[in-house]
Amino acid sequence: MIKLAVEIDKKRTTIQFDDQGAIAIYRELKKIPVLTEDELLLYFKGREAQAIDYGQKIDKKVLKEADSLVTISVPWDIEGQILAQQMLNVWQDNALKTSGLFESQKIAANYFPVVENYQKELFEILATFGYENEKVKAKPAKAQHRWNKQVSEIPFYIDYNDSKGEVIWQKRNEMVLKAGAKLKQEMPLNKDGSIGFSARLTEKLRADHADKISDFTTTEDIVLKSVNEIGIFLYYAGTNGWLVLKDKDGKTIDEYTVVK
Repeated sequence: MIKLAVEIDKKRTTIQFDDQGAIAIYRELKKIPVLTEDELLLYFKGREAQAIDYGQKIDKKVLKEADSLVTISVPWDIEGQILAQQMLNVWQDNALKTSGLFESQKIAANYFPVVENYQKELFEILATFGYENEKVKAKPAKAQHRWNKQVSEIPFYIDYNDSKGEVIWQKRNEMVLKAGAKLKQEMPLNKDGSIGFSARLTEKLRADHADKISDFTTTEDIVLKSVNEIGIFLYYAGTNGWLVLKDKDGKTIDEYTVVK
């Protein structure tokens, strides 16, 4: 477990962790405070590190191309330049095109376990704050769907993951879940036993319509905004709802409405 003390303002986020160092994330790059000690300097473009350096001097040319600057001060028993080399090695091994703005050096075998453990902790923290430590794979373009008059006249049925229901997509932002729909009862949990984001959304959505639910069955028609909301409401999401809603012949709502 890594314990963090975090302070956030409009221009900077400061992170102190386990008395083992401090991280500062600068989002406003026009006025960076003067560095007063040897620190690691990480230049980020988007979520990926473009360059890493060690010292007191900021490279203005590299900074001009960056979206954010991260500075890291380390405890006395960690050699900053060796740590910078280790971080650079791992980033490059993970297919990032990060460049090192310092003289490259080998890491002594007897010192490697110490610097590696510290690097792993840093990467966990950076990932928590949205910075990637390996190449971000491009996601396929999300399919677009379009409502039309024809589809508004077709009942679609759900029989998935202990839930059942009938849905009419009556307007672009209105999907009617007909009375008598069966809601999934068992809430899925994260691996650590905590309640996930989708489950919290489901509980909130069901609470909003609690007067129309009895014993996990809807007693009245309920109007929801989208296929996504239907999935959240009925079965805690977790799958592509466009493939779950089907007409009486098994044709999905995706087949009726996807934009090709």
